[in-house]
Amino acid sequence: MTFNAAIPLNSDSPSIFPTQSQTNYARLQTIIGADHQFNLSAAADDGYHNVVHLTQQAPSGVLAATGRVYAKSASGAVNLFYMDDAGLEYQITPIAPAPTKVTGSVALAGSATSGTIYTIPNNSQGTIFVNYISPSGNFYRYYLFYKSGTTFVDTNLIKESPNSSRPNISISGSNIRVVNGNSSARTVGYYIMVESI
Repeated sequence: MTFNAAIPLNSDSPSIFPTQSQTNYARLQTIIGADHQFNLSAAADDGYHNVVHLTQQAPSGVLAATGRVYAKSASGAVNLFYMDDAGLEYQITPIAPAPTKVTGSVALAGSATSGTIYTIPNNSQGTIFVNYISPSGNFYRYYLFYKSGTTFVDTNLIKESPNSSRPNISISGSNIRVVNGNSSARTVGYYIMVESI
C-alpha cells in the first residue's frame, strides 16, 4: 500500500482504517527520518536535521519577501548550491577550494620552538603573520610560503617590525613551527591564510 491522505474515506468501514493508517504513519516516519532525527520517544533533539538533501531545481520568477536555497547542475557539477533573492540568483558553493584560515597561539619559554602548528598542503601558497600577544608590543614578522608539488617548500620574509627579538617561523619538511625570538617567555600568536589547488 502507498500513502493515502484521504484515509479514512466516508465509505470506509472501521476495519479498513487501521491498516491504511499504519501504512501512512510508516511512510511519514521514513520520509521525516531520511533527513531528520526521528525519536520514538520525546527527546531534546526531536526533529533536528541530520543532513539536508536537495533535489535539482530551476527556479524562475520573483517571490516577494522570499529567499530560496536550492541545488542545481551547472558546468557538469551536480551539487552546486544557490540562493535566490527576489529573482536574483547567487551561487553559494565555491567553484574552487575556499581559502583556509588557521589562527592560534602558543606559550613558549625563552628562545624555544613550538611543535608543528600547520602542515602545508601540496600545491599551495599562503601567508603567516606571527607576533607576541603576551606581553604584547610591536614585535612581528610576516611571511609568504608555498609548496610546489609534494616536496618543494620555500618561504620569503615580506615584512618585520623594527624591534629586535621578534618571533620567527621554522619550516621542517612541510611543517610550520613558531619560534620565540626573545630570551624571556612569550606567547606567540599566529595567523595563517592558505590557498590550494
